[in-house]
Amino acid sequence: MFLPRGAVIAEELEKLAKETEFAAGYQRVRTPHIAREVLYKKSGHLPYYFESMFPPMALYDDAFYSHWAARFVEEDAKGDLELREQLGSQLPLTRPKPGEEKVRSEFVDRIFNFFENPPPELAKSLERIARNRLISGIVMSYSGVADRYFLKAMNCPHHHKLFAAVPRSYRDLPLRLAEYGTCYRYEQSGELFGLMRVRSMQMNDAHIYCTPEQFEAEFNAVNEMYLKYFELFGIEKYLMQFSTHDPSKLGQKFVDEPELWKQTEIMTRNVLKNSGINYVEVPNEAAFYGPKIDVQAWSAIGREFSIATNQVDFAQPRRFDLRYKDRDNIDKIPLCIHRAPLGTHERFIGFLIEHYAGNFPLWLSPEQVRILTIGDDPKVIDYARSILNELRAHQVRAEIDESSDKINGKIQRAEQMKVHTMFVIGKRDMEADAVSVRVHGKGNLGAKPRGEAIPDILQSIKERRA
Repeated sequence: MFLPRGAVIAEELEKLAKETEFAAGYQRVRTPHIAREVLYKKSGHLPYYFESMFPPMALYDDAFYSHWAARFVEEDAKGDLELREQLGSQLPLTRPKPGEEKVRSEFVDRIFNFFENPPPELAKSLERIARNRLISGIVMSYSGVADRYFLKAMNCPHHHKLFAAVPRSYRDLPLRLAEYGTCYRYEQSGELFGLMRVRSMQMNDAHIYCTPEQFEAEFNAVNEMYLKYFELFGIEKYLMQFSTHDPSKLGQKFVDEPELWKQTEIMTRNVLKNSGINYVEVPNEAAFYGPKIDVQAWSAIGREFSIATNQVDFAQPRRFDLRYKDRDNIDKIPLCIHRAPLGTHERFIGFLIEHYAGNFPLWLSPEQVRILTIGDDPKVIDYARSILNELRAHQVRAEIDESSDKINGKIQRAEQMKVHTMFVIGKRDMEADAVSVRVHGKGNLGAKPRGEAIPDILQSIKERRA
């Protein structure tokens, strides 16, 4: 969850990404937050990501079978209660705390060992519960009314369905589909870490469908987009990590397509070499469907973050039977590039907070301008409010401190809140139709005419100056 100031940063990043992607020829799409199990089986994600996905939801669309499901659930609950009461005296357990992996392992082993040879008085309870669940599963499966749904853990299968929704020609490619999608990953409680590791995440995700001939230009354009973002945010130290597959793990960790792995890794390596981008090659870290680039960046205080990814996918277009007609009207399978230049909002915002130490540039600052009045003259306050209204009319995030406190106290409060720009207004400023400008960390910049100070603010925001 984001408080108002954090939400401002998230929305500004979203606005930046949408403008950047629009200029680069991306088309925006929207996909749902849940999908049927069959979609993630088809994409190949389920075997690799099941442990990181939220538990499935079983939905029943028929009242009759819902009645049967409710009956078995009720019997399960009754049986579970009886079983727990019997277990209480025979298997006293202490629930492990997050992070206590050794205790957690012993906890699980003890339960499994106990149920391998349960005491006779428990065997009947276990048998009844197992029977009910077996019958319930058979009823639901054969009736066809039970669908398992998962919270979306990734956007790509949904985008593949959109690609396949209409016939495609080589003239449609490259097709760049972008979305601010929310994904859900069931990170273990011990792995959660502030904004850096969360269970619900937003990202400026996109998938580019292209021909092999278009691949180099498209992949390089994504890398160039990354570099522009780094320049904008003042990220000077970064490294692109080229992750390849391990041939010994084909069919296990990686899709079993040795020739396609070889081909796409050569293509990706050539793009990196031709572009002159600084990178290191890391084996056994590719995505299951193809090689990828992971971007490591260092904040202003020297801490390393994984902030973005750029991935090649030769497997899923085949799984989804994605096709386009080439110039000779022959069906061909496109390559797919998965990319998220800003990674997840949550992690990138965490990085920016540390990188800027809270001193955000004007365009990204939660509170861009604060107007500070000197004294309690009603005319001065009216003048200050007119400036506030003018700023807000131009969508500037401006506030006013017209309290009776002394001006030094008002300035101190604004500095503590790291407000980017302060307009100090007293009687002389009002009479001169001006404002006295202060910038956080730079101090007093002197008086400026109102007709100059406000346009300067607007231009700085528009250009996203550092």
